[in-house]
Amino acid sequence: MNHMLVIDIGSSQITAAVAEITDARRIVVRGLGRARSGGLKQGVVIQIDSVVDALVRAVAEANQMAGTKLSDPLVSIGGSHLLGQDISGTVMLNHREVTDVLLTQAMEQVQAQAQVPEREILSVIPRSFTLDSQTGIRSPQGMTGNRLDAHVHVITGATHVVNNLKKCLRLAGLEAAVLVPSALAVSQLVLPDERELGVCVADIGVGTTDVMVISEGAPAWMQVMPMGGELLTHDLAVALKTPLGDAEHLKVQYGYAHTSFAPPKDTVQVKKLADRPAENISLQQLTAFIQPRVEEIAEILGERLRQSGRFEEASTGIVLCGGTAALPGIAQVFESMLQCPCRVLKQAHQEGLDGLLQDPANAVLAGLLAYGRDQEVRPKPRWLGAQGSMFNRVRRWIQGNF
Repeated sequence: MNHMLVIDIGSSQITAAVAEITDARRIVVRGLGRARSGGLKQGVVIQIDSVVDALVRAVAEANQMAGTKLSDPLVSIGGSHLLGQDISGTVMLNHREVTDVLLTQAMEQVQAQAQVPEREILSVIPRSFTLDSQTGIRSPQGMTGNRLDAHVHVITGATHVVNNLKKCLRLAGLEAAVLVPSALAVSQLVLPDERELGVCVADIGVGTTDVMVISEGAPAWMQVMPMGGELLTHDLAVALKTPLGDAEHLKVQYGYAHTSFAPPKDTVQVKKLADRPAENISLQQLTAFIQPRVEEIAEILGERLRQSGRFEEASTGIVLCGGTAALPGIAQVFESMLQCPCRVLKQAHQEGLDGLLQDPANAVLAGLLAYGRDQEVRPKPRWLGAQGSMFNRVRRWIQGNF
């Protein structure tokens, strides 16, 4: 048995979890810690001291609850600076057998192509391999041919954003942290059949919506939209002339994604700015200020998917998560707007994570735990050359995902 520390760095709060990985590979959450933070905006650090303080408090709380002293976490990274792209690397075999060393050469070619100024490689994920004219190979080791092509999805981030986040982690005493794109973490939670047939995961956070299409068992496309739940809160605050904190409370406790789901006779008291008297409004009135923004997020998501040519690739539909996905009726709104199956992520196919996923805001945290368990990430690894012994990581990824 061993323990693992994961940290979800969100725009409004930082959440840490310590989990035990049993000999049967079951995830058992032993500690949770949360700390509010105003030091990030849309996944980007804007105030180092605030982020460091929240990191220290969240990690200390999780470690104390679990009775551990872990400081080598998996950490989520988000923001619209992230970019996913498909790259291919080629090795001439000259009728030799595919070995780990030759496979590593192909992956090194991919990384060389992905290394551009002001961008840092975060994840290098094999999608498939082509051996001469034979396509769609999942594990080429031991095969013989003339030419091997590795088709890989590479996720990079803006160097200055990544470095600022790493500085916060260092100052918080978390030197050995491994950064994992939020969308990649959440993608670990969808069903195996969805991964194979094609699915889109949309994590609607406070400031951003992280979108990833997975097909044939691996990420195919990723984009981060600079819009999230804070827009709904802002709309309520402006429309109701209420403080932002009260608007957030109203949204979370009484809001719905569509007026058709709001009880027609129920009301709620709304505090006003300055010295204006409070007023009672119906939940349908309240929801009327939320619904347009929910529909806008769904519409823009559909546009991005269609423009990318990936809409049809997500053949099993869209899986929603993140705090905004807790709005009752949101799956039905997205399904009506996009004319495809939609569901809210409330359970995982991995044992031990369903408790966390009762709140869709914990999806990244749960995804990091699943990722760490499946990839067997250890302190100071390097993910496929950006992190670990390359061919060991390639082989482990192939064995674990195919």
